[in-house]
Amino acid sequence: MKLINFNEFLAFKKMREKMGISKDYKPSFESSEAILRKIKFKEIKIKGLDISIDELYVAADKTLEHKDFPGQKMIVYIRDFIGDYIKDEEKISSFPKFHLSWCTALERMNTSGKYNRYVVSQRNDGIFLLNKTVSGKVIKKDIELELNVCKYCLGNLNYKNYKFSGNFKDEIFNNFNVKDFLNEYNTEIYIEPAHTSLSQPLNEYSEEWSSISYSYKKSKKFICQDCGKNCSKDTKQLHVHHVDGVKSNNSPSNLEIVCVSCHSKKPMHGHMMTNPKFQRYL
Repeated sequence: MKLINFNEFLAFKKMREKMGISKDYKPSFESSEAILRKIKFKEIKIKGLDISIDELYVAADKTLEHKDFPGQKMIVYIRDFIGDYIKDEEKISSFPKFHLSWCTALERMNTSGKYNRYVVSQRNDGIFLLNKTVSGKVIKKDIELELNVCKYCLGNLNYKNYKFSGNFKDEIFNNFNVKDFLNEYNTEIYIEPAHTSLSQPLNEYSEEWSSISYSYKKSKKFICQDCGKNCSKDTKQLHVHHVDGVKSNNSPSNLEIVCVSCHSKKPMHGHMMTNPKFQRYL
């Protein structure tokens, strides 16, 4: 059966005339999926999009692409960072790095179950939006920071012959330009801009976290699951650790009971070693 061409449908034409719409106007009956896809990509271009690992794949040229946008290269970085990173914004080397390929750093994060902390972006001015966290709470959102590219990624891609440049490696690293990279590596024409991290839940503890964590500690008899230490006489030295780094994910399979010492040895928890309130437990 032949479908109606609504642009030529008489009732539709009369309705347009009553509304004062020009006869030359040709409306687009784009699917909702296509519209959502454009919105999603616009957020990737402007701010950044929280993703799960199964949304990315490694392209033939070793770069990262999103399954919904083949040919468009994705830049990956950690959105939420511990407050110490912003004490001196001039010390850019201490900030998290952004990634261009599936490098050894991303592989380590994935192996340790931390990959879901990442966001994809195509913002091309070298500025990234990050959230500052203190004690597991997001206290400031969308901080604009300049980040450095990951050197492992430069080597993995051999970007501008990085692996074999010897003394010129620093020059390639220091002069890296996101816009140049995207212009060179994107194999698809830019789609009219994509989803911001604002559309995703903040990576912070749930309101019921105190009762949830205590109940879970109690269910495990206040014993550290890593070293076996019994902390029932001083429960403050016992923490509940989120395996995937997502503080709102309180599924039992995502929780571990660990003492402060063992907690400080978990990936991305080295800052606990210098925190005064934990010193007596280390």
